[in-house]
Amino acid sequence: MSFAVTSALLAVLAADTTTPKKSEATLRFTGDAGYVNTSGNSSVQTLNLGYKVAAAVGAWGFNQQFAVVHGKSKGATVTSLWRGSFRADLSVQEGVTLYALLNYERNVFAGLKSRVSNNAGVAAVAFADERNKLTIEGGVSLTAQRGIAPKGRDLDFLGGRAATAYVHRIGPKATFSQSVEVLPNFRDAEDIRLNSESAVLAPITKQIGLKLTYVIRYDGLPETGYLTTDRLFTSGVQVTL
Repeated sequence: MSFAVTSALLAVLAADTTTPKKSEATLRFTGDAGYVNTSGNSSVQTLNLGYKVAAAVGAWGFNQQFAVVHGKSKGATVTSLWRGSFRADLSVQEGVTLYALLNYERNVFAGLKSRVSNNAGVAAVAFADERNKLTIEGGVSLTAQRGIAPKGRDLDFLGGRAATAYVHRIGPKATFSQSVEVLPNFRDAEDIRLNSESAVLAPITKQIGLKLTYVIRYDGLPETGYLTTDRLFTSGVQVTL
């Protein structure tokens, strides 16, 4: 169902545009990895992996991402967060795109077996200069959420999506970025989610850099017995090809 809805959204986005097609195509891969292992008085192992593939073909842009954070303490799994997404953007004029976005999420330690969201909307560059860029987005979403049995909820609902993404160039290659995403549930006003990500990237070489990321994930109506807010700090190496 999710694939069919996303395909339909892409067809709608393509129908009304008259943007001329361009011939150039680009492909870019970025990978992130971090690992922590302690022993002695404490025994903790934490692994975070992720990648991003971005491609541009004419007026179309495509973005596919995947990330996992897995942690163990004294042999028992204490953290397991999986996220993936696929996004297509169609440029309709300078600085403005129509987008379709498919998100997948699994977080058993928040009582979430799976959450699949189809999103469609408009993104626009609100401000840009040599060192700063601010993008704003707005749209609607269709979400299918499945909780962990026996207390988990199974929900299907229509919602909204509002987001901002800010990037500041600290130096020639070093950057600071901040993104905020608000996801209301149109059926239940209490069920509102907020995702925030702050990141600093410092280059080591042209293709390798150190990356620090701090994520806050808020769920206004969490599964029974779970907290509303998760915080996650990761550090590691980023490789761009």
